Amino acid sequence: MKYKNSQNVYNLAGKVHTNIVANKSTFTSPDPTMEAFDTEITKLGAAIQAKDGSKLKNQIIIDQTEVVYNMLKSVIMDVNKVANGDAAIILLSGFDCNNVPEEHDIPGKAVIKRVENGSVACSAKIYVEPLFDADRYKVEITTTPDDATSWKTVLDFGGLNKLEIMNLVYGQKNQIRVSGGNTHGWGSSSEPVSFIPQ
Repeated sequence: MKYKNSQNVYNLAGKVHTNIVANKSTFTSPDPTMEAFDTEITKLGAAIQAKDGSKLKNQIIIDQTEVVYNMLKSVIMDVNKVANGDAAIILLSGFDCNNVPEEHDIPGKAVIKRVENGSVACSAKIYVEPLFDADRYKVEITTTPDDATSWKTVLDFGGLNKLEIMNLVYGQKNQIRVSGGNTHGWGSSSEPVSFIPQ
């Protein structure tokens, strides 16, 4: 699983748990135990349901996704020992073994946490909530937000930690919005945030 998307991790973990429990005669002593695995999957599901955009709850989801993801890695190692190269047994466990890239969705709506002065004069550093399916971010600006055609892309394919735009006009009020993207396209733009460069 290339992308540690919380929903994808949750879905795969649930599928694997169900399949291994249903095939106890093949997977006689899974490590971790399916009881412990189920407990952590349930915690992840609850965290996803409780998501409200807050930094604290997002961090809980990220942390719990990591726990379940690491347990999945242990389970697949255990399954591989049992399967000993038999693809049918791997498939029986709920894991896929055909090496088809996992599909992931277009990212959801971006959320700007804050915008502050950048590293040089007339620049802006933008902080956004991480989007699980995004591997790039786009920044657009305008001085006339009511004109939908006035938005101009000033940063494309930016990384989460490198969302800084330059060469803004001193003292001019800008509206800034961000969207997350991946190979499937760009998600919804964030709500615009006002910023006056200094």
